[in-house]
Formats: sequence, C-alpha cells, structure tokens
Amino acid sequence: MTLSTPVAGKAPLLVVSGIDKRFPGVHALKSVSFDVRRGEIHALVGENGAGKSTLMRVLSGVYQPDSGQIVVDGQSVVLRSPADGFALGLAMVYQDTRLVPTLDVAWNIALGHEPGGAVLVDRAAMLATARAVLARVACTVDPARLACDLNRAEMQQVEIARALARQAKLLILDEPTSALTPTETEALFAILRELRAAGTGIVFISHRIPEVLALADRITVMKDGVNMGTVPASGTTPDALVAMMVGRPVGLAYPARAEALGAPVLRAEGLTTLGASDVSFTLHRGEILGFGGVQGAGQQDTARAVFGMGRVAGQLFLDGRPISLSSPAEAIAEGIIYVPADRRGESLFGVHSIRENAALPHLGDWSRGPFLDTAIEAVEVDREARRLDVKAPDWETQVANLSGGNQQKVVFARWFLGQANVFVFDEPTQGVDVETKMELYRLIRALAEAGAAVIVISSDLVELIGLTDRILVFADGAVVADLPSADASEASVIGAAVRAVRGKAGRAAVRAGSAFWSRQAAPLILAALIVVMIIGTGFVAPYFLTSRNFASMAGQVAPLAIAALGQMATILLGGIDLSVGPTISLITGVASYLLAADSPLPPALGLLACLGIGAAVGAVNGALIVALRIPDLVATLATFSVVQGLALIVRPAPGGTLDPTVAATILYRWFGVPAAFVIAVSLFLLAGALLARGRIGARLYATGASPDAAEVVGIATERVRFVAYLFSGVMAALAGLIIAARIGSGDPQAGSTFTLASVTAVVVGGTSVFGGSGTASGTFLGAALIILLQNVLNQLQVSAYWQYVWTGVLTLLAVGFHGLRTASQRKATLQRLRQVIHFSARRKGRPP
Repeated sequence: MTLSTPVAGKAPLLVVSGIDKRFPGVHALKSVSFDVRRGEIHALVGENGAGKSTLMRVLSGVYQPDSGQIVVDGQSVVLRSPADGFALGLAMVYQDTRLVPTLDVAWNIALGHEPGGAVLVDRAAMLATARAVLARVACTVDPARLACDLNRAEMQQVEIARALARQAKLLILDEPTSALTPTETEALFAILRELRAAGTGIVFISHRIPEVLALADRITVMKDGVNMGTVPASGTTPDALVAMMVGRPVGLAYPARAEALGAPVLRAEGLTTLGASDVSFTLHRGEILGFGGVQGAGQQDTARAVFGMGRVAGQLFLDGRPISLSSPAEAIAEGIIYVPADRRGESLFGVHSIRENAALPHLGDWSRGPFLDTAIEAVEVDREARRLDVKAPDWETQVANLSGGNQQKVVFARWFLGQANVFVFDEPTQGVDVETKMELYRLIRALAEAGAAVIVISSDLVELIGLTDRILVFADGAVVADLPSADASEASVIGAAVRAVRGKAGRAAVRAGSAFWSRQAAPLILAALIVVMIIGTGFVAPYFLTSRNFASMAGQVAPLAIAALGQMATILLGGIDLSVGPTISLITGVASYLLAADSPLPPALGLLACLGIGAAVGAVNGALIVALRIPDLVATLATFSVVQGLALIVRPAPGGTLDPTVAATILYRWFGVPAAFVIAVSLFLLAGALLARGRIGARLYATGASPDAAEVVGIATERVRFVAYLFSGVMAALAGLIIAARIGSGDPQAGSTFTLASVTAVVVGGTSVFGGSGTASGTFLGAALIILLQNVLNQLQVSAYWQYVWTGVLTLLAVGFHGLRTASQRKATLQRLRQVIHFSARRKGRPP
C-alpha cells in the first residue's frame, strides 16, 4: 500500500476516479467514477456482468486496477492486497461466502486480526468477540462450530459478523441478503442503519430492488462496466431504476400460474435422509412446487434425495412405477435434473469454458462412436447460450471469468439442452439481476407448461410465493404445511415454519462437540490402537516389553517423526514433499565429511551447514511452487531426482565416519531415553500449541482449506506455502543428522524409505490429503505406530518385505478413514453406506 499527498479540499470518505479493469477477453470496468460519503448507505445495482463486484474487489484490494485513482479520507491510495484495504478500514462481505471450512466460526471471524500476542492468540477474547458480533446480526450459531457444518444462511451471517468485527469505516456488502430469511434480513438492515448513524460508509450491492429502495440513501447504476448515473433513493421507483439498469422498461410481474395440473409424475413416500424424516408429497405435470421454510429445515436434503443423493429410507415413484435411485447418474437417466444452489462448488468447472460446461452431460448424445461431433456441440451450445443471453466475448471464455448471474445462466443452459421430466431448482435466481430473474421465471414456467414437473427451493419468500403453484413448508426436517401459493403470504409461510426453531440449540451443541471430535478423533484412535498393540504383543513376544526395546523404538521414532512434522506442513496445504527421503540421504553423505574427525569445520558450523542444505532444498521447492507455479507433486518429484543424484555424487557408496564425539552427542540418552526422541517430542508439543492456538496454525489451515478465503482476509498465502516447504527441508535435514549419527557414516540410500513413511505417518495421523485439517499429535502418533508395527513384525519374525505391504495398506486405510476434507463429505459417505445397507437388506427380503 502506498500513500501520496492528501487531496486538496474536503473530500468524501471514498472517491473513485477513472477506474479501468480488463480480464482476458473482458473489459470489466470502463473509466468508472464513484464516491461514498460518511454515514451513507450507497447502493450499487446493475445487471449481471455490469462490473459491480469487480469494482468492489478493486476497492477491497483483491484486484488491482489497470488505471484510475482511489482516494480514501482525502488521500490517494494504491491497494495491492486485502491487507491494505483492512489497514485503511475497508472491509467486504462476499456474495460467494469465503469462510475456511476446517476452522471454527470464532477463528473465521478473527482470522487475519486475531487477538493476543505475536505468536499465540487469546482464545477467550476471540470467542467473546465472536459471540458479540454474532449477536449483533441475530445469529445463534455456536462460535466453536466448524464452518463446514453451517448452512448457507449461517455462513452469510458469519461473513457479515466478520466484517463488523473489523470495525470498518467503509463496509462493502455484495448480495448480503441472498441467503437470509426476512427476519434475518431485517436484523441486518437494523445493524446497517446503526452503522450509518455512527458515520460508517456502506456500499450495498443487491438485485432485490425493493430492499435497495427501502435501505439506501443514494443508488448508483452500472451497465456493461460503465457508471450510468447516481440517483437519490427517495422519489425513485422500481420501474425507473430497472429501466435505467437495462436501458428499457421491464415488467416485474411473475408469469401466470397453472390453470390446471396434469397427472402425477413424481411421488415420494416416507422419504428419509440424515436431514429430513418421513417426507411425502406428490408432484404433477405442469406444476411448480415450492419447498419453503427456514434454511436447513430439510428442503435441500429432500431435493437431493430426489436426485439420488443421501436417501436413507422411503420410496420414489415416477409415472406410477417405483424407482430406486442411488446416484445422480441414475436420476439423470430417469429424466430428473437437479440444479444446486452452490454453482461454484457443485455445478461448474471454473477452469473450463462455457461450451465445455454446458455440453458436458450431452457428449454421449453428440458423439459418433468414440468421436465427438463438435459441429453439433457448437450449434447446440450457441443456440442455448444466446437464448439465455449469456454475456461473454465467446463461448470459449472460462466460466470462472463470468459474473455470478452469467454463471447461473450457463448452469441453466446445460440442462435446457436436454430432455427431462422433473426439474429441481435450488435457489435458481440467487445473485441474478432483475431482468435475468424475470427471464428465468418465464423459462421455469415454460418448462411446466410444456409438461415438466418442477420443484423450486428459494429463501426469497416473495419469489417462492410468486413463482410456484403450491408450497410445502419444512420445519425440523419434516413437512408441516401444504399451502396453495395463491393464498400464501410471507407471514403464513414463516408462521408455519416456527417449529424449526425447536431443537436448534440442541443441534448446535451437538455440532460444537463434533468440532472437537473431528480434530481429536485420529489421535485418540491411534493412541488406543497403540496401547492395544503393545499389550497384545507383550503376551506373544517375550522380549517386546523391555526397556531396551522401547529405547530402541524411541530412537527410531525420532527421525521419522521429525521428517513427518515437516511433511505435515506441506500436506496441510494440500501439497506434498517427495524430496524428504533424498534430502535425508544427502545430509548423511555431507555429514560424513563436515562432521568427520578430520573436518576443518567446528562441529557447530558443520551442523548448521547440514541444516542450511536442508533449508536450501526446501527453498528451491518453495520457489518452484510459488514463483514458477509448478504443481507440488511435479516440483518435488524433480528435486527428488536432483537431490538423490547429489547424494550419490557426494557418497557413491556407504562410507566415511562421523566424529564419535559428535555422534555420541546426537545419540545421547537421558535416563535411557534418546535425546533425539526428547527433541522430537518437544518439537511436536510446540507444533501442537502453534496449530491449536497460534497464528501460524490458522494460516496453514486457512491456506490449505481455502486459499481464496485466506487471501481475502489478508493472509499472504504464497509466503505461507514457501515457508512450509522451507520448514520441511530443515526437518528432513535434522532427521538426516540423527540417521547419520545412528549409522556413523554416509549412505546415499539412508533416506530411501522416509518419503513414503513420512507421508504415511501424516495421513495415518488424520491429516487430510486435501489440506486444511490435521493435528501434530496425530502425526507423532502416526510415526510411532509405523515404528511400533515394524517392531512388532520383527518380534513376530515376519519378513521385512511384508512391512512394505503393511505400510501401503495402512496408508490406504488412513486415507479412506481420515482423508475426507469436510464434515459434509463425511456425512455423504455415511449416507452412502446406509443406502448400501438399506438396499442390500431390501433385496434379501429383510427389513432395512
């Protein structure tokens, strides 16, 4: 961030002048000027792709403009990162929530500005702050719950609470009400009015015109990256504002409801999932059936069950015949389509083009043998994309470069290209501009008029009532009311759903407890397994339960645990360091020269030189990954080969001798316990404290679980990644020194087993291979289990070759047991297992 001289004269809180921003194939902002005053709510509206979110990302430091000036408090500034924005008092709430799924709510709120010292945080103060800001937004979520356990409305509330915790003088909110109920929305508006009265400047982006007119002081309209003008909210009508947005008058009426319904198409009897129980309903041809109620009350679970995901019990009938759906592929084959609410996470492939995303489910229909008929693909995608008015330079544009509304159009285009009997839309117009909403409403109604049956889930009650023919109201996982839409009102739907509040506190308490269990499950299970193995082996191996044997195992655990600690740092980031083993081998060879009795270097300098070599290997890995953007696997595979070659050059064959005094110092024992083991335990205790209560731990978890979420709170994710690989190299070097002292010489193959063993220790210890989740205690116990298993097999006189087999099997089992990244994935796995048990029992004629 850089500051220039203050702008002369009294200035508003924020002034933007001539901002220009281009992306590949898209001119997103065209000389935009904009200002926000103190104590003002300034609404920013426009169609999807108008440039609203891009402008706000420029103001929050996420994007850097190609040209133009930003003035804050009378000073011209350059924002190079979100951290610069935070330093100036600018905070943003994103439409697509940016929470770290593997951190709890309190950590997410405090992330980037945690209370406490330079190393450890003040957890009590963090929780207190979280409770205070959550209460301000009328959110009852337990601050100790993991973010991955929240529903979309709760995530949105936590995002808003995080921004409030920053005490920003300029607060930017991008579609903050898109996932909130009317009650939650009104609570938010009350907070925004309080902030306005206190002098805070607020930028409010929304496609919901009535709430913009009710809340804002001034409204700026954008279209195609250009500021079309700013008007006072008072005296402006919805029709005038929409006409200003799209350049012509647009009707805001919902399409007419069905006059008569056709025959039943889909019938559910006793449909049960982990989030809904005993749901029954009938869906007719030509009908649009709404699922309403407080978010998380079972609507989404029921919709997913219709699509073959998560059904535990119950029966579905399609056109009168029973169908058994155990996967989305089977549902699609039956003509049932589901459009999820999370388009980024569940619908679209961001790095692929519009054409590729839209065409994906239909490639088999457009192929001749093994070859795709690209001409048909191009014509079909072009027709549907044009009909939905997807705004992009061409259909080869990456979906990630589109606005949220245009991304939603691509999802619709995908499924409108084919034929289906039943359509399930989950929040179909979330983040979509007014004109596109009207068009999507007409398209959804046209599907029904053409004979399809449609289910719509929406948290916008006005939309739900206006678009549907009938509404099923969900509460606590059950259908509590069936209301004709023509007679429904917001009050009647919410009134029918009040029972959803019951049991909410109890569920929150259970989930809070599960947050602790999700972290500590692996270490506790491993500890129990180790105890069982020790007791069991003691009965069959007479020399196992001896102090000498345990001291020997402790000496073997130390280098593996230390190497695994470094490996854990990289795997927490979703990466891997394949150069660990060769680095250990190289260090043993170098140590045989630098730590020999005739070495010209003092032992202390020799030790530092060895650690420096490990740091150099780690730095090279980090530079390849961060600076050159080479994937972790490829980068460390390359250094694996290079470092192994260097190890062979240094010591082509085992040889050399370490100074006996140096070796004895490294292998020193305190009361029979190897000093190396004590050092390893100390390192892991420190690492455990830093991961659980340290700033570095939160940054590792955040960068590994969600780099986007980490970056928007000001975390330098590239620096975190570089330091992790540097640390891994140092830990490998330290392990190499212990190995060198133990064998007393240099050996180019000394570390050959450590790469696999270190990865196994980390994964067995519960660290997710996808990153963002794991504990130091789990990794240490994972290393101990590997050494214990080897010792047990030796005691039982099992061939050393079988030890490789068991290590591989242990890795696979650990990945299967611990490797799922989020609670939702673990929940999905459990649902799938229950489905298998249920259907297997049913086929055998037994009660499920």
